[in-house]
Amino acid sequence: MSLPGDIGGEKNYNAKKQQYNPLQSINSLPSIPGPSVRGRHRPLSFSGRLTTEVFHPLKMKIRCIDGERYRNAFLAGTAALERRREHLNSINVFPVPDGDTGDNMVFTCRSIAEGTRVSRSLAETASSMAEAAFSGARGNSGIIFCQYIHGLARAFGPYPRVDAPAFAESLLFAVPFAEEALHRPVEGTILTVMREWSHAVRRISETETDFAVLLPLSLEDARKSLRETPARMDLLAREKVVDAGAQGFVDFLEGVVEFLGRGSLRHFSLRSATAAPAGSHEHSHGDEMPPFRYCTEAVLHGERLSRPGLIGGLSRYGDSIVVGGDGGRFRLHVHTDRPAEVMDCLSGMGRVSFQKVDDMKRQVEARNSPLSTVGLLTDSCCDLPQELLDRYQVHTVPLTVSSGGWEYLDKLTLKPGEIYTALRETGRTFTTSQPAFGEFVKRYSFLKSCYDSVISLHLSSALSGTWSVSRKAASHAGGERIHVLDSRNVSGALGLLVLKAAEAAAAGKSCPEILEILRSAIPRTRIFAGLNSLRYLVRGGRAGAMAGFVGTMLNLFPMITVDPEGKACSFGRPGSERSNRKKMLDEFKRLTDRHGLDKYSVLHADAPGTAEELAADLEEACGRAPEYTMEISPVVGINTGPGSAGFALILED
Repeated sequence: MSLPGDIGGEKNYNAKKQQYNPLQSINSLPSIPGPSVRGRHRPLSFSGRLTTEVFHPLKMKIRCIDGERYRNAFLAGTAALERRREHLNSINVFPVPDGDTGDNMVFTCRSIAEGTRVSRSLAETASSMAEAAFSGARGNSGIIFCQYIHGLARAFGPYPRVDAPAFAESLLFAVPFAEEALHRPVEGTILTVMREWSHAVRRISETETDFAVLLPLSLEDARKSLRETPARMDLLAREKVVDAGAQGFVDFLEGVVEFLGRGSLRHFSLRSATAAPAGSHEHSHGDEMPPFRYCTEAVLHGERLSRPGLIGGLSRYGDSIVVGGDGGRFRLHVHTDRPAEVMDCLSGMGRVSFQKVDDMKRQVEARNSPLSTVGLLTDSCCDLPQELLDRYQVHTVPLTVSSGGWEYLDKLTLKPGEIYTALRETGRTFTTSQPAFGEFVKRYSFLKSCYDSVISLHLSSALSGTWSVSRKAASHAGGERIHVLDSRNVSGALGLLVLKAAEAAAAGKSCPEILEILRSAIPRTRIFAGLNSLRYLVRGGRAGAMAGFVGTMLNLFPMITVDPEGKACSFGRPGSERSNRKKMLDEFKRLTDRHGLDKYSVLHADAPGTAEELAADLEEACGRAPEYTMEISPVVGINTGPGSAGFALILED
């Protein structure tokens, strides 16, 4: 990717960017004294009480940018972006209409602002900002912006401050860093506006070296470039919107220019990176489903990694590929239907230290064609077939599975079959953890913008901290419209409860009616399973080593259930696989004869044959087939181990 050195295009900065430093002409700029304070000159700064007097453009010219000014201008741009978050979400149609460009850009910029170590030296501040950008980048536009910040840090090099001409050259130097991050750069996007604005700054800086004049003048060029994005991309013209990422970049610049006019940050309200956006979307655009379902991101560490090699590797799995970073650490973004295979591929190249997978299909549905005014959220321990989750537009947040320093997202980057192979063949141990607080805040912020109310139903609080974290996040996100329930159950039992709520929502039931249905059904929901080994309960600390040894020697295996308080406990005496199945069938008959049967499901851990036999026995006993038969979540399967099978049911009374 090449970048002309000036408007005429004589220089190729891409070819020289490793050797050329645009700041070589200003090895040292004289310190500019500010107002005298107790006999001493105070250096100029965008922070502190003196700034409104010093930096008003009518009172003093701004001839250079140092580290403090650079960071404070960034804060002002971020605040402006925050105010426009919902509008950016509402016009997001490219590369897919998943309605999260505003969220991603704000999260990225807030992460940068909060993670930057501020110094008077521009070089030190810019380097810290680039590091924070790498860690906090999110989404397509976020990673592109991250690369732009990274390119600026490279351009600023060792210099403590820059003047206007050097700043302009630095902007041009940074553009190829953003362009090269993409597999197939597209015109009419944030890249176009970045490039054309950078050229405008350089052109104007040839005659105007006061930043307080230069940047407002260049802003007009950025706005013009933004207005022209629909003419450069048919999709934007068809939807009658400008590019959301480009709009966000211009909004950011407008915040910087406004700051220069005011000279103080007091006017700007900066919220947390996890803060929920206020209000709802004004419009819906782009009803078509994205060609790939999952927006997948990762951070990869390793020697001998190259951006072209990573882009080539990811191109086998999807599109919208963005690869940021260098020096053995890269931030990757791809739209794919196979996130687990993507992570397998990356794991073979190096160490994956971060991963994120968003369901764009569900996001588009929620934005443009919600099935109900009530949104439903659950966690990945809800064992409900994907077909039913899709039919009823149920949103899911994954738990995390860890082993040997590696982490996976339950059901997304780790499939059940993989976990059982590892348990059987390698003897690896696995641990699990609830979703992060920020992940729940992000989900609730999104759901509130799409639904009148939200019901969140989670696995038992006695088995995991997921419900507790979800409840706190709902409160943080403004939870008066969010209702977080403890299912006091797990796996297929949780799945049946979510199915019951989903059917009610699809039938037009109100939020209070659905809550009443769930509160009535939770005490009537049970789950039973027969295990094929005590080994995995022993590994997980849920059975003693001696009990496991004795049980294995005698070929006796336990049956487990979840009690009314949501705690896992044994059911009946341990027996053989055959006797355990008979005990479960007898318990099923006893419960359904006494209380009646609402619905039931059959579950297994890598034991489809056993599950099929159990389903046939239960159908014969009650005269109806199960709602579904499926393999359980890896998070649950880690503790039950392969070979287990069981059923869940909701009783009528």
